[in-house]
Amino acid sequence: MKMNTGLTIGILLIVILSTGFIFYKSNSHKQDQKVKKTKITENPYLGLRTQALNTTPEQLQIQISDERELFGIVMDWNIGKAIVTLTSFKTGDASLYMSTGQAFIGGFAHEEVSNAAKEFVMIGNKYISRAVKTEKLDPTQLKKVDFYFLTKSGIYYLEEDLSLIENGQSDLGELFNAGNQVITEYRLITDNK
Repeated sequence: MKMNTGLTIGILLIVILSTGFIFYKSNSHKQDQKVKKTKITENPYLGLRTQALNTTPEQLQIQISDERELFGIVMDWNIGKAIVTLTSFKTGDASLYMSTGQAFIGGFAHEEVSNAAKEFVMIGNKYISRAVKTEKLDPTQLKKVDFYFLTKSGIYYLEEDLSLIENGQSDLGELFNAGNQVITEYRLITDNK
């Protein structure tokens, strides 16, 4: 587990930090759409992260019957030089934001990313009963991983030390691995470009 997480962190940093572009979502939902690159002039991180945390089921055009039914997860992963924020929704929409300014948006258009995002939310349902309702929405601290569970009744929160996850000592390992799989699917897209 430690080698796999470390390898993913290393590859993610190389791919994302060495680039200066945003993948953005077009109006088309075609699986074969081209990913376009755009240079960024300001850091969109906090705005994108705030927008994700404030997403509603109505914006996603989904019906939620239970007030605590999970429709999205935002995972913050502080890797030291940057914070990686992953957003995943029940619809298969997924985005990846870096506090350094890079963003990958439009994962719904790639079946592997979309499926991984749906799986992440599904696995999140196992953990929401342990989460506490929160208004704390600041990005995570050094060597921490934060999970924000989005529901109609509000945002619920869990936090874990990265070292516990890396060493297989965390009971949030399955949840983290599901989020990490979404990141891996994004990495595979960028490797093929």
